[in-house]
Amino acid sequence: MSGFSLTPVQRQILKFFQQHPQAVETVRGIASWLGHEAKVVEEALKELVGRRWLATDETSAVRGYALTGDRRMLTQIQEALEGS
Repeated sequence: MSGFSLTPVQRQILKFFQQHPQAVETVRGIASWLGHEAKVVEEALKELVGRRWLATDETSAVRGYALTGDRRMLTQIQEALEGS
């Protein structure tokens, strides 16, 4: 895993997307689902997108986040969730 440890919010976000693998959700939507402030969720999402564990889907006005479809990344996510 190259030393990457998940924050509690990142862990919650990844579990949310594992439970809803087809979901495409906004920062505000995820924050509402998880009960966190949008700014905290946005920071966590940036790191997860940077690792390519989540993907973004943008329209002209809205950015949505979704679980990656890359099997290698999905394996890394599972290992990270099991490891900590």
